[in-house]
Amino acid sequence: MNASNQIPEDLPIARTAVDDEAVTDALLRAARRAHVDLDEADPQIYDQIDAGALDALTAHGRATEAAGDFVLVADLWGRTFVVRPDAVDVYP
Repeated sequence: MNASNQIPEDLPIARTAVDDEAVTDALLRAARRAHVDLDEADPQIYDQIDAGALDALTAHGRATEAAGDFVLVADLWGRTFVVRPDAVDVYP
């Protein structure tokens, strides 16, 4: 299945640029911007996603010219997260 078929058509409720950091850190910042209470969130991110693998995959995507081709769509904490090497969008 093409990931673009899973990306919501609505506008994101939060968008966070991935700076010089692990994409997992940007995902957590995006979650906070989308009003996810990470202290109370259950399950925790590490129970849902292999953070090391996600960070390695996106770091590789940022190092190649085809970085725009990488998209991960994940449902976390009742929201849809769309992760690209340069940004994380959150949808309701």
